[in-house]
Amino acid sequence: MANDTLFDLNTIDQDKQTQQGPVTCLGMEFENDEARRAYFREELRKKLPELKKIEGYPIGEDDDIINLSDPPYYTACPNPWLNDFVAEWEKEKQQLEAEGKRKTDFEVKEPYASDVSEGKNNPVYTAHTYHTKVPHPAIMRYILHYTQPGDIVLDGFAGTGMTGVAAAACSKSNDDIAARINGEWEQQFGHKPNWGARHAIIGDLSPYATNIAYFYNTPVNVQQLKREVERIQREMEDECGWECGWMYTTTNKNGEPKGKIDYVLWSDILVCPSCGKEYVFWNQAVDKEKKCICDEFACPHCNAMQSKKTASLANETIYDQSLKTPIKKVKTAPVIVVAKVGKEYIQREPNEYDIDTLNRIDKVEIGTFFPTNRLPIGRETQRNGDRGIHGWKRPL
Repeated sequence: MANDTLFDLNTIDQDKQTQQGPVTCLGMEFENDEARRAYFREELRKKLPELKKIEGYPIGEDDDIINLSDPPYYTACPNPWLNDFVAEWEKEKQQLEAEGKRKTDFEVKEPYASDVSEGKNNPVYTAHTYHTKVPHPAIMRYILHYTQPGDIVLDGFAGTGMTGVAAAACSKSNDDIAARINGEWEQQFGHKPNWGARHAIIGDLSPYATNIAYFYNTPVNVQQLKREVERIQREMEDECGWECGWMYTTTNKNGEPKGKIDYVLWSDILVCPSCGKEYVFWNQAVDKEKKCICDEFACPHCNAMQSKKTASLANETIYDQSLKTPIKKVKTAPVIVVAKVGKEYIQREPNEYDIDTLNRIDKVEIGTFFPTNRLPIGRETQRNGDRGIHGWKRPL
């Protein structure tokens, strides 16, 4: 694997990640975590000549590989310490067996055949977007069923590392997720699962994915992270507040421009296949009482029944000031504004003030640098070309 990533939340004590005290790693003690990182980075540099002989070694300079890595837990190249961790974990199994937390003759006699349904509103899942991501509570069911505490789970196509998160989460048996799983187990198997941390070795070919996975699976100082996020937010408000603050305002119930927008929901505009006239998809397809999107809906102009598949997207050509060229894009319309005014929560259709604000935003020219490179060739980068987001082989 070009990017092997080793994570184990249970061998990396959170305090050791955040304090400046002694740190023990693979049997060696270091003054602090920075000393551990510096030592293993130098060791990784010595091992790079041999690692480069492995097929699929990532393209990059040695310094970049070293700086991206947090060895021995994470390396932006094949990880040379995998066997060392496996040996350490195998010793842990003996202690777990002595404590009665695992069996020497463990055998899975029946498959896990229950339906698994997990929403995508889990705070871990929503922390970072990525295609094909699976919520970690769904993966926990399979790990709990097919493994014991202390077992090693390998995911060679790990994406953003949800398998690693799930393996570590198996150590907890007192949260809401665990309560749901306990109930499922008692109903299906007549007993609760064998809770206890599993170790995980996860890797992926994508440097982007492994970078996300690294931060998903590495403990952090929560208070320090919160302070840093708040600092960045204050810095952005100082830099953009006076110049751009009006872009995020809306009106309260009295029509006064005092609200702060959280987000605006936009909808595609479709073209009716029967009469050829345009309409806003949200207005026709959403059943607000049942809170669902209808499979079929009527055109507001000719009343012909249709679906999103039979109707076509409405397009428009605009002149992009940044690209200095006309581009074709899908027409959209704002349909819902969500905002707060003090403690008052607002969710409504855009009013005249909102429309005027959006029109003003469209006319603003960005004065600072931002990249305008076209997207590289790839299946994922090409699929939004019809919406006006173009890769290299898509004509503008």
